[in-house]
Amino acid sequence: MKRRKVVDIGEPVKSELTMEAACPKKLIKSKSGLRIVATNDEYKSPFFLCEPQWIPDSESTNCTGCKAKFDFITRRHHCRRCGQIYCGSCCDSKMGLPRMCFVDPVRVCNRCALVTNKESNFFDRQLKTLTSGATFLLDQGFSTCPDSVNFLVCRLSQDHRYLVFEGRTADSMNTVELRQLKTIGVARDPDAGTSSVEIVYSNKQQTEQRVKLCSGPEPHRKLANAWIDAIQQAFKFLCEHRPGNSD
Repeated sequence: MKRRKVVDIGEPVKSELTMEAACPKKLIKSKSGLRIVATNDEYKSPFFLCEPQWIPDSESTNCTGCKAKFDFITRRHHCRRCGQIYCGSCCDSKMGLPRMCFVDPVRVCNRCALVTNKESNFFDRQLKTLTSGATFLLDQGFSTCPDSVNFLVCRLSQDHRYLVFEGRTADSMNTVELRQLKTIGVARDPDAGTSSVEIVYSNKQQTEQRVKLCSGPEPHRKLANAWIDAIQQAFKFLCEHRPGNSD
């Protein structure tokens, strides 16, 4: 029988406070508006989008959406999310863009407005669930920990770059960088009302590791199930930005 690789949750590593102290932010102003961004792109959230290059006015004589010809009455408007040029009717929404760190609502085209609305549940609610964390039961088939310390807390770091596991003692934790995630497998048991997630990732030595978290008994079950739903959605966003994929 092939032996499954396991992860030792008790491995001590750099704390979340230390990681985030190295990621100060700054306020910048662009032609699209004010944004609060990481001072170093290496430490930016993997969920955030870069501000697009605007299509020059001279390269667009017609609206990207309805194809109306631009003139003194039909003016050009740039979508702050995609950078394309539209008429006022096709780019009349102003909304918050948390993925692009804008301070205030900005103009977006009708297509990007639909996409942004679909993402709003994740950025308004599920991302907060991930950073708040939840308590899980660690599957013994994937753990070197004894039964007595089989409960742990998993949460997303405040800069959204790491999964932080807290187990054994409050001072012992192991982290997984989100860009090292390979697969997220979710299973649900409707009858029992429980869920589980198997997280497969590569460590610094490019060795495949995995950890399986299960929603345990109440009072932790509801929050754990919500956290699993959120990490599944987060992984979908991460896959969008991998080579070969586009937003």
